[in-house]
Amino acid sequence: MAGKKPKTLGTGAGIVWRRQRVLWWIFIVTLFFSFLGTRRPVERVGQVLNHSLGATPRLVHGFDLSAIAELGEQPEAPLEIFNTGTMVFPIVFAIFMLFATGGVLAVYYRDETLKAGEFFGASGRHFWRFFRLLIYFAIASIPILILISIASGVYNHLDEVSTSPLTAVYFFVAAAVVILFVAMSVRVWFDMAQVIAYAEEETRMHKALRIAAGLVWHNFGSLFWLYFRISLLGCLGFGLGFYLWMAWLRPESTVAAFFLGQMMILLWIATRLWQRASEAAWYREHEASEIESAPAFSPIPVPVMAGPASATPEMN
Repeated sequence: MAGKKPKTLGTGAGIVWRRQRVLWWIFIVTLFFSFLGTRRPVERVGQVLNHSLGATPRLVHGFDLSAIAELGEQPEAPLEIFNTGTMVFPIVFAIFMLFATGGVLAVYYRDETLKAGEFFGASGRHFWRFFRLLIYFAIASIPILILISIASGVYNHLDEVSTSPLTAVYFFVAAAVVILFVAMSVRVWFDMAQVIAYAEEETRMHKALRIAAGLVWHNFGSLFWLYFRISLLGCLGFGLGFYLWMAWLRPESTVAAFFLGQMMILLWIATRLWQRASEAAWYREHEASEIESAPAFSPIPVPVMAGPASATPEMN
């Protein structure tokens, strides 16, 4: 009997809903680190805007890109992003999320609500494994960065020499689709390597990557379509929230803007967790179908050879 093809889009959503404690817990941690990471830039921007008669009205009553550019040129650099005080919190948050991935996969793969000790135990047990996977992921991303650099150079060249402005636009769209497809494929590959590392208790990450590569290669359509649909739904929901923010919220509605922004962040986190739960459920169902489709083992009977009649001793 052939194994059933895993259908896990709704299954993954159901797991996230049943185990939504993970979602709210990560959202609270995200909110905490966001507050710490934005407190200093907000103070710096506020100090500049309080003494700026040109940029302040354009930002209070709407969104003005030229006003943002004007702030970026201020000597105080209120919009400076890449500094030690600002970047430390995103780095700490990224490390924390890498640590929590083992516990998240444990909850979703087992579809059980774990105690705190079990959750953090799974997180700690898989942290260094996933850290090594992160290094492999950085190496695998180098060709993608090279591809982006080449595409950027070709786009600039076409924009300069082409008589039609649409030529560069068409190339940009085509290059973006190809690069996005490659990046998503690599992401699916490493996601499945993490699932395999947890489900099979594999400590050698190069082996987990090799197994995941074969699994993705033979089931690429199913896994990529699963990942792509969730990503598309998440982008549509995030885009809708951004449209409501820009088109319907008044600039003075800071409270409504805060709650809408938090809902957008919550949706983005839920989308990513939906992907992880769906991948874990897919692998679990795939393994179950492989076991069902495997031929049953039946022992081969060993014939018993009767000895010659003369071998039997006669009783006198």
